[in-house]
Amino acid sequence: MKNSRNDPFDLNLCIRGLGSLVTSLHSDIYEYAYYLTFKRSMKMYASEFYGPWEVYISDMDFFLTTGDDYVCNCYASIKRLVIYKTELVIRFGIDEQSDFANEVIILESRRYKPYYLRYKYSKSYKKLMLYYERLLVESIKCLYTYACVLTAQSYKIPLVLKKQFESTEPTCYRLLNSDDNNVIMLQGLIVDLKKILTDLRRITAEKLLKPIARRRVKVNS
Repeated sequence: MKNSRNDPFDLNLCIRGLGSLVTSLHSDIYEYAYYLTFKRSMKMYASEFYGPWEVYISDMDFFLTTGDDYVCNCYASIKRLVIYKTELVIRFGIDEQSDFANEVIILESRRYKPYYLRYKYSKSYKKLMLYYERLLVESIKCLYTYACVLTAQSYKIPLVLKKQFESTEPTCYRLLNSDDNNVIMLQGLIVDLKKILTDLRRITAEKLLKPIARRRVKVNS
């Protein structure tokens, strides 16, 4: 059985699917933070920390101690997703364990789910960076789609809402339902994740420019 745009809209099911999706995104980004950490800044401990779920790091603040800009960016994403999910749990009384055992809710959570990279451990540090950026981009689009669904109260999203996402800030949120607290919460999450994505791209740009700057210094000297 697959999801369809013709499915009848069910707010409770939609929210629970969204909640499960956010938890999955949180787990996915945790894996990126984990592998990025033990492929570079703490490579000497890689044999001890051989898997994100086999040797789980419960204190997310640990990733801030790595001094790795990309890992810290992952941490920022994780923290923001946790804040949003906590608000959602309080607001709707969500029982995560129960929802993850519910096949209907899990199916709903995969309606717009971004690409998931398997076998992260086999990827190089550089490739993990690129895939992490891709995940952020797709996650933002996915969450905006949910904001459109909640605005339209339908899985048949009007084309005008889809096109708005491509426009510049803050125009892209103009047609979303600003009277719906669920939409407002999602918009806040999207805005913050976009800032994290911008910061990620700045980090990458700076790292690419450093070798060029060093070469120029050598030439001039």
